[in-house]
Amino acid sequence: MREAIGGTWLFGLVITFIVFFASFLAVSINYSKAFNVKNNVVDLISKYEGNNKSARSHIGTYLSSTGYLVSGDCLEGYTGYDLNGTKKTGGKAYYCVKCDYASGENLMNKKYYSVIVFFRIDLPMIGKLTTFNIKGETEFIPFAVDDMKCN
Repeated sequence: MREAIGGTWLFGLVITFIVFFASFLAVSINYSKAFNVKNNVVDLISKYEGNNKSARSHIGTYLSSTGYLVSGDCLEGYTGYDLNGTKKTGGKAYYCVKCDYASGENLMNKKYYSVIVFFRIDLPMIGKLTTFNIKGETEFIPFAVDDMKCN
């Protein structure tokens, strides 16, 4: 009887380790995918020289094609967008953008953009646990063409 109880305890320990390891791998893979999505959104804004209609259209197409459709609430000062590039006035947005002017001498007409995408921890039996923001910034874009008001 003593060996059966000892074997059960060891079996439970092994199962617990496997669950924690699998959970760590799943969270790591999802975070790396969210980080890659953020980098591509920043690259598309830089490529199209601002947060304009063309950039938002390509961002929506990219998000739809990758299947990464995590939404969340934007922070204060950020503008949230849908997949079709329209501004979200309330509710959840798929990505958020904030425009700022560069500060300093000789940087008068340069803007940069801060981008937020969302990373969600979601377990099959439990459901959505929490959503995290992942932030990124573009480099300075001289004479950026957009329809956003900068701070």
